[in-house]
This record gives sequence, C-alpha cells and structure tokens, in this order.
Amino acid sequence: MSSAYAKQEHDMQPGKALKQGLEVGDDLLFDLESALEEDQGLQRHTVLVGNIGLVLPADEVSELIEKAAVCQLPNTQAWFNGVTSIRGNMIPVFDLHELFSIEPPVANRRLIVVGQNEAAAAFWVDDFPRLLVFTEEEITTTEPSVPSLVREHARQYFLKDGATWVEWDFKSFFAILGEQL
Repeated sequence: MSSAYAKQEHDMQPGKALKQGLEVGDDLLFDLESALEEDQGLQRHTVLVGNIGLVLPADEVSELIEKAAVCQLPNTQAWFNGVTSIRGNMIPVFDLHELFSIEPPVANRRLIVVGQNEAAAAFWVDDFPRLLVFTEEEITTTEPSVPSLVREHARQYFLKDGATWVEWDFKSFFAILGEQL
C-alpha cells in the first residue's frame, strides 16, 4: 500500500466522517457510563438562593436568562413576580428570596427557568449555576436547616465543602406555590 493511499484513508474529510457515522455497541456505552459515574461521581448543576443550595434536576431542561422582562400581575403574593415570555411561552417567575425572607444579592441576580412549556417555572438565583460533582459519601440523611417547604420537596441532600445541597422535586414545589396564588 502506498503512503499516499494510507494518508488519504486516515485523513477523512469531516463531512464524510459525519455521514459515515460511528457504531458503538451497547455494552461499550454501558461500560463508559459506569466508568464516568465511578470516576467522576454524580455531576449536577447547582444554584444558590441565599444560603440554600439547590441541585437542578438532571432530567429537565434548565436555562439561564440574563435579561428577562417580567410582567407583574395585580393582587398576587409578594414572592410571585409575575410572568415572562420565553420563546412564546408564558413562564411564572418566583422570588424565593422573598418567600423565605432571604436578603437578595445586590448584584449578579439571575433568572433560571427549569422545565419546558406549561411545566416550566422561573426563579431568581444569586449568581451563575455551578457544576458540582457529588460522591456517594456526600449523600446525607440528616435534614439540613432549610425552609420546611424545601424539605417537603427534597429527594436527597448532599454535604459538600461545608455546604448543604438539596436535590428537589421542582414540579411539586412550584405546583404548591401556584396553589397559594
């Protein structure tokens, strides 16, 4: 085989490589996922609302909104800021700082939308979300000092670097808040 032919065979054009595809057996994918979980732990995006660390659901879409126009609605609770339009969907906006009597940050406050379409809800957080890796050893059964409404919707708790992080059921949490409007 000539070296020109060998070079041509290994230097495939990107378009051709994408069209050709790559077949990987299910057993290889399973092994790769297991290795990632063992080596890296449980990776989750997290946000802070004051001193409350919330783990965003991995099975839902979460989106950071930098500049959201929020339309207030009359005769609603102070912790309900109104609605915002995201890609044509009206999303309710909650202020958990107000709900839990937490002083909001002076700067860097951002809006997080969790979920999609009619199952979405938005709430203000202190800063950008962070990606944290939780290990089995960081799971705790001790209930942290977080508001009871958060505890009622908690799936599990993590202790990491001296802080408590709550993995929560955001759908049931915001459904309860919606009933209180």
